[in-house]
Amino acid sequence: MKVILPGSYDPVTLGHLDIIKRAAGEYDEVFVVAFVNPKKQYRFSVEDRVAMLMLATEELDNVLVSYSDGRVVDYMREHGIEKIVKGYRTEADLPWEREQAEYNKKHGGYETELWKCREGLEDVSSTLAREKLSAGDDCENILPKPVIEYIKEQRK
Repeated sequence: MKVILPGSYDPVTLGHLDIIKRAAGEYDEVFVVAFVNPKKQYRFSVEDRVAMLMLATEELDNVLVSYSDGRVVDYMREHGIEKIVKGYRTEADLPWEREQAEYNKKHGGYETELWKCREGLEDVSSTLAREKLSAGDDCENILPKPVIEYIKEQRK
């Protein structure tokens, strides 16, 4: 079965990577797609986000990384993807994720599996990573090592 893990991934975190690895262990093909929302401000370009995702997932043979500026349901239709997998950190995240799941069910007929993050990752977020990066703080407990190295090399 093909599944999609849509997100901004600005940047990809250890929490994202946990859900990606779990999905890769359960499904045949896992599409990890960085979506571009014109209403949203990003710290990293879509090219950087894709590069970081590729570095973070390079050991996972059944993970395909790409990007899209369209809707999730349209991307799924175009690529023959059957299901959405999304992670969440706390119960406070669930109303938003359920709302998105309902939209994707209504407008595309696609089911969404919502997976709780592993214990210890509840405070990990891209927002926190961006704040720490801006302050010059260490991100080892937030970002995968290859992502940290990429950001340093690119001086982002």
